Amino acid sequence: MKKNILILIFLTSTTLFSQTSINNYLIDWERSKNHSLAILKEMPEDKFNVKASLDVRSFSEEFKHIVGSTYYMMSTALTIEAPKIDLESISSKNEMISTVSNCYDWVIKSLSAYDESKNSDIIELFGTVKVSKERAIYKIYEHQAHHKSKAIVTQRVAGIKPPDYMLFD
Repeated sequence: MKKNILILIFLTSTTLFSQTSINNYLIDWERSKNHSLAILKEMPEDKFNVKASLDVRSFSEEFKHIVGSTYYMMSTALTIEAPKIDLESISSKNEMISTVSNCYDWVIKSLSAYDESKNSDIIELFGTVKVSKERAIYKIYEHQAHHKSKAIVTQRVAGIKPPDYMLFD
């Protein structure tokens, strides 16, 4: 009897932890979407091609990279199809804002439908990196935050004050 109770407690706590984990990801991705859109809206369109230095991506290239890499990595992590998109065809601020918004919406929708019982499944990213789906989801969030930060540096180099960070918004 005690063994059955311990098993029930373990299964319940594991399920609750997983649900809390995904719920936290959903909150963070929504917050990151809002922050990304605020950054894009603050940058004048004529400064979208500014680079902090010659050997780095431009402001717009950072966001294109966020979109392309997020679609690739998240579709791999969740074993789902990503939307097809031609990043090179994005030619205006409004198109960029729409593209970035659609990407974050796709991630949020995909994570909402994700079967957390697959968290420990091992996937391969970039043909060489083997990682659990759960770890991949975390690293994808980290990756977009890194490139968003690089875009903020470029924004500052362009003389534009970025919006405040939204830690809990």
